[in-house]
Amino acid sequence: MIYRIPLLFKKISLFTTLMKSMLQRSTNLILASFALVSCAPSEKSNYSPSKSTESSMQVLQKNLENGLTVYLSPNSEEPRFYAEIVTRAGSKHDPATNTGLAHYLEHLLFKGTQSFGTEDYAAEEPILAEISDLYEKRATEQNETRRASIYKQINSLSTRASKLAIPNEMDRVYSDMGAKGLNAHTWHEETVYKVDLPSNRLEQWAKIESERFARPVFRLFHTELETVYEEKNRAIDNKHRLIYRAVNDLLYKVHPYGQQSTLGTVEHLKNPSIYAIEKFYQQHYVPENMAICISGDLKPEETFATIEKYFSSWTSNSPLRAEPKWEEKPLKGREFVQVEYLGEEQVVLAFRTAPKHHPDYAALRLVDMILDNSVAGLINLNLVEKQKVRAAGCYPQNLNDYGAHYLYGIPKDGQSLEEVESLLLAQIERIKKGDFEEWILDAVINDFKKREKENYERNDKRVELLRDTFLAFVDWNVTLNEISDLEKVTKEDIIMVAQKYYGSDYVVGFRIDEQHNLPSIEKPPIDALSIDPNKESPFMQEVEQMPYNPLTPKFLQNGSDYSVHPVASGVRLIHVYNPLNDLFNLEVRMEMGFDHQPMLSYAK
Repeated sequence: MIYRIPLLFKKISLFTTLMKSMLQRSTNLILASFALVSCAPSEKSNYSPSKSTESSMQVLQKNLENGLTVYLSPNSEEPRFYAEIVTRAGSKHDPATNTGLAHYLEHLLFKGTQSFGTEDYAAEEPILAEISDLYEKRATEQNETRRASIYKQINSLSTRASKLAIPNEMDRVYSDMGAKGLNAHTWHEETVYKVDLPSNRLEQWAKIESERFARPVFRLFHTELETVYEEKNRAIDNKHRLIYRAVNDLLYKVHPYGQQSTLGTVEHLKNPSIYAIEKFYQQHYVPENMAICISGDLKPEETFATIEKYFSSWTSNSPLRAEPKWEEKPLKGREFVQVEYLGEEQVVLAFRTAPKHHPDYAALRLVDMILDNSVAGLINLNLVEKQKVRAAGCYPQNLNDYGAHYLYGIPKDGQSLEEVESLLLAQIERIKKGDFEEWILDAVINDFKKREKENYERNDKRVELLRDTFLAFVDWNVTLNEISDLEKVTKEDIIMVAQKYYGSDYVVGFRIDEQHNLPSIEKPPIDALSIDPNKESPFMQEVEQMPYNPLTPKFLQNGSDYSVHPVASGVRLIHVYNPLNDLFNLEVRMEMGFDHQPMLSYAK
């Protein structure tokens, strides 16, 4: 059994009592302590290092001639790397007449290219072209009988095309290489493709990904549409999405943040257009609109040379268009919306604040944490701990164009939603009046510093910071200085932004315990496809035959990698030095679990 002892805000009295009674039977006490180090910039190179020497996260950046941005953060803690290919294209960029395109394109970019995912693209291409034409014809057809007839043709052609497809070929090859976490996500302003691989597989990754984004083929379209339909049906029946969609619809009456969803509307999903998806790809998946963010046990010169080799030939299909501007009018007083869903009721408040990296952004982050830091915020202490509501909290959403702050509460039995709303508003009023302890600012900032150091220990968290930098159109040093920006915020600054953004103009949503009118998308009939997953394209055969240097395992040695010290009869202290930062982690392990002591489940 493992216990992790947190550093901040945790009450451990019950835990301590139980521990005292059980240490006599314990077998191991493990302590890991860390020290802060800095990574110096590399020697002469054709890429730009981060300017700060205070951070233990070194960042190197290079822009290829075609406009592609590359970020690299070396980290030699384990022989792997984590990479994301980031596109500044999300649901915000979907055309209003074809919502859900960015998300559907994300799915299709796992289906292969002209060189992989197919055993014979020359034979497959005319069938896929005919399928695309039929989808366009069906989208404009109003007669349901004729629409059904067109779909039968699509279904028949898709069955023929599937005989030439090699489904999940990329997934299988990556898996054979030792990949973890092959995935993607789509959000308001981004679509991100990610994978974690052994560090000796960098060139294979570059060969696959450069081909994947340069020459995609949107095959197996209607079977993937079934997957998207299922996602949409789950989202429609999600009580949390239901109320937040309704609140955002009032919060953003013009902007796609509120008027479009990542999954798209039911009507648009029923009338998909491959042509529209191809157009979206041509417009947004261009080098100057994309970035490679990578962190791991990689040599910078070799990494940049490999990326240059495989990605520099990638060119834009069309000039990148300037993003449109959406102007929202100010909210007018308390704007109310109500939704119905059987079960637990909920209140959601939304205040329009400021976009990310606005001058008020740092102070707004602290307002959020003063209200709710899970343990010692005003909402935590005054509402949750005192049991004035069943549950409550808040979170910010600061995007490129606008920002918002959401507060939520769940009532106790017999409690009105209006009372929960009033209790939440009262906590904001306390901040506006300066009715909070100043020490909490230092505690919150220390917690941010701790989390930052923890993030530097992980490749995926490093890459997340690089991704956010690119998506926000800012320099890495802006991201690097976010903590120092927080340290400059005073109590007076917090009172000022609270008074500025948290006035009487806001949106409130009530989710009440009544029957929800649940729409759904009926899945069309799909014939069984003839698919042979054992087939392999010549391209992937070539990838698998590429030479690579085998990794040599390093086995931990007592005395050099860790040390063992007896501290009591039957108790050992195992100490490991962590060279990354000054945090420490303490674990206590014993030969005892919940079966031996049921009260342990309450002491976690």
